[in-house]
Amino acid sequence: MTRADNTAGHSHYRVTLTAPRGYEPCELAGSPTGARFLNHGADSGITAGRYGDQETAVTFGPGHPVHFDIQVPSGGRGAPVDEAAFTLQAPGGEIPGTSFAEGTFTVADGTLVGPVQQGA
Repeated sequence: MTRADNTAGHSHYRVTLTAPRGYEPCELAGSPTGARFLNHGADSGITAGRYGDQETAVTFGPGHPVHFDIQVPSGGRGAPVDEAAFTLQAPGGEIPGTSFAEGTFTVADGTLVGPVQQGA
């Protein structure tokens, strides 16, 4: 997870997903769901909404990284976190299991998660 360019009123963090050799490619679509934000394992209590195109499918697999955006409103009461947990979506619905991304940032009420997009 890395900090991305801010926009008016928001901080942005990019979560990049890569697959090691040997994994079969799959299709992902829309924003990850069930996003939770943790600080040293403790849940921040902040839940995230979704934004953007929830229908476009992208290929994820070895040599095909994807990324999504976490958009955090500026100026609100923030909670420091060091991990995000989320569930990836396929065109037909949820992919079982929880994925994790590590990185230090701050979340606040009104945090939104964008759809997966092709590239790192």
